[in-house]
Amino acid sequence: MKTLIISAFLCLSATILSAQEIMELDATELTYAPYNSSISQSGDSFTYKVSERFNGQFAEDPIAFMDAHFDIQKVIDAAEDKNYDSYLVTFKSNNGYMRADFDGEGKLIKTHQNFKNVILPLALRKDMHNTYKGWTLVKTKYNAKTKGDLLVKALYRVKLENGNQRQNLKIDARDQGIGVVVN
Repeated sequence: MKTLIISAFLCLSATILSAQEIMELDATELTYAPYNSSISQSGDSFTYKVSERFNGQFAEDPIAFMDAHFDIQKVIDAAEDKNYDSYLVTFKSNNGYMRADFDGEGKLIKTHQNFKNVILPLALRKDMHNTYKGWTLVKTKYNAKTKGDLLVKALYRVKLENGNQRQNLKIDARDQGIGVVVN
């Protein structure tokens, strides 16, 4: 009986071990293209259509988004024969745009940003909720200007309603210690 059990165990072991065949797979190549974008050109002006993963992703931090998903050097290399002194690139999304002005070497000179229906920063939302109880936030706009990476102007325009009453607010984001433009 012992020999039967031992021989059955050895047969099963040999069968299992011989079934462990190593299979070598062919190499695969993976490429990562996170955004489909389209660039159109008119002279030294370029328009970059932004594809966002979620609504408002570009408006949260447009300069960081531009740095992560756009390479001005590729544009300069493609227009090498034109020898432009500066490049104006307009980034358009569903809820606004940013115009970025670059010099001939690709250094950021200034930006102008204009977005609608932006989500206000949490501190500002809390402050507005406490100050304007009973009012409904109807519309928001955000305008900003930078010189290089330095924020020069940041302004929220907010429209509130309470029944038939309407109120428009202009809030300087720099005075609040908040700003959407962070690099």
